Amino acid sequence: MIKDRIKIIGMSVILAVMLLSLISPSIAHAQQKETVLKVGIPGEIDNFNPLIGLFGAAGYIRGLLFDTLLIMPSNRSYCPWLAQSWTVNEKNLTITFKLRPNLKWHDGQPLTAKDVEFTFNLIINSKYTPKLDRWNLHNYIAYVKAIDNRTVVFKLKEPFAPILWYIGLLIPVLPEHIWSKVDPTTFKNTEHPIGSGPFKFVKYTPGVSVELEAFDDYFAGRPKIDKLIIGLYKSTDSVLLDLQAGAIDAIAGMTVAPELVPTLLKDPHIRVVIRPDLGYIRFMGFNLDKYPFNVREFREAVAYAIDKDYIVKTVMLGYADPAADGWVQPIQGIWYNKAIGYRKQNLTKAMQILDSIGFIDRDGDGIRETPNGTKLEFTLLTLAGRTEFERTAEIIANWLNQIGIKVKVEAYSLGTVDHKEGVGDFDMGLMGVGGLTAEIDYYLYPRFHSSGAPPIGKYAPRNWFRYRNPEVDKLLEEQRTELNLTKRIQIVYKIQEIIAHDIPVVTLYVKRYVTAYRTDRFVNWNEKEGPASKLSLLQVKPRGPATVTTTKTATSVTTSVVTTSKVYTTVVKTTISGTPTTVVKTMTSATTYTTTVPVTYTKKTGISTAAAIGIAIIIAIIAAAIAYWAAKRG
Repeated sequence: MIKDRIKIIGMSVILAVMLLSLISPSIAHAQQKETVLKVGIPGEIDNFNPLIGLFGAAGYIRGLLFDTLLIMPSNRSYCPWLAQSWTVNEKNLTITFKLRPNLKWHDGQPLTAKDVEFTFNLIINSKYTPKLDRWNLHNYIAYVKAIDNRTVVFKLKEPFAPILWYIGLLIPVLPEHIWSKVDPTTFKNTEHPIGSGPFKFVKYTPGVSVELEAFDDYFAGRPKIDKLIIGLYKSTDSVLLDLQAGAIDAIAGMTVAPELVPTLLKDPHIRVVIRPDLGYIRFMGFNLDKYPFNVREFREAVAYAIDKDYIVKTVMLGYADPAADGWVQPIQGIWYNKAIGYRKQNLTKAMQILDSIGFIDRDGDGIRETPNGTKLEFTLLTLAGRTEFERTAEIIANWLNQIGIKVKVEAYSLGTVDHKEGVGDFDMGLMGVGGLTAEIDYYLYPRFHSSGAPPIGKYAPRNWFRYRNPEVDKLLEEQRTELNLTKRIQIVYKIQEIIAHDIPVVTLYVKRYVTAYRTDRFVNWNEKEGPASKLSLLQVKPRGPATVTTTKTATSVTTSVVTTSKVYTTVVKTTISGTPTTVVKTMTSATTYTTTVPVTYTKKTGISTAAAIGIAIIIAIIAAAIAYWAAKRG
């Protein structure tokens, strides 16, 4: 009898194990399902080539595919990234970077100092330099040389104030084993780009999306999401509609339309983030190689016709500020010249200026003519699908019509507008620029130095309005080599004064950074760095029940925050829009404190805790029932 009971209990255990074996594969399969996060961004893809790419949407993706030697978080400090440290030799004018150990490219090849050497020499010392070096770095960097697999040295020809921005943050490291076989001036890199960033390329569907996947061997640890899909949209409105519908989890490369902020705030699953310390400038550029836009007085009349306050109030609903005329804005802290304000609308003055230069209405049809009889009829380019751009353009056209300048608004895709403005096929054009918190040289030099203003017909990526002023050229070059912060600021102040006087562009407003993301599918978003930023996507994880897991902890990432300097760097604590900010003048050789950020990732190997408990209860009930039945029989 006892043997029979033992057999029965044994059979019950076997049955329970069989049941578990049947249930657990399906649960395990559910647990192994890919975690997919979706980001929506308006715009187009020009290429995935970091050396020639211009479009914002493509730039966002390039930032996830490629890495730089350093990174600058929201605290505005230079921090180690691919490089774990850097030092400066004041006497020899050298900067030495030490790379992290065991860095890899997405194809498994090692990333070494040789790749760094190759990348920068490609820009400053190759047959491609005339096309690639749009910042004229070759004038300041003598050479770049790898000392060993982890050590690379940059040798300067002379002190260069913004050096750390360009070599540490702007230009990502490229794989020599791939780029040495292509023409970097034409290589679109859209087939299968290989980088070293936290996400690997999977697929690009033109006009639809870009699909990326987590890079298992990333030095800072594998992202906690398996796949990232970046949807490409033709309009900002459609991005926000999909966010509300739950079709995407976050937005990038845009700010929330002001009129939609109240609606989004009412959605319990959407969080709106407003960052007063970040902004985007919107402006209207003139084609300075065409008459009468090459006449300063004509440009000034146009400037007086525009009411920046009205645009801020009616188009941006207060989520912007009127832009200062000197290009540099108050949000840029110590670099902003407070003596530079902006012209208030004065239609009477605008018409008086036009009269004074002989631009009058000779036939009474309401449209002025130049002294040679040519009517003032022009086009104004704007971006289709961008509500703020379209509305702003129509409002400006109406004001110009009031002073006798007939303007037709033409709205095109970003790619078309960029091309037309770039080659000089336009009269006036609207455009926007981010990066107001960037190194001031990067914000000024490429856009206002005459070296970036080729003749009409040749593409100009930044100085597409073709501004050329020898005095500004000289000042831009002086501030690059001036290591005394006070003196450098004064030079930048003078540049603003000249730009405000010359009016190569009409700055319109500085748009505040307003973004949004959903909270119902993912958690651990980093609002401080931006929900869809690289640093945020490294830590965001799916929302869900507790999971039985095995956890692998990657090597801690030590972030060194620069606060002092010797020869090349002056770091100033300041306040921008109420936010404490570190303004770094140039490179540094000293640090005062470090923060260590342990980076971990979790690889799911089991079943959820709830499922495990449920199965255990079922097994226990079955076993108890069988045992009880056996006991009764006995």
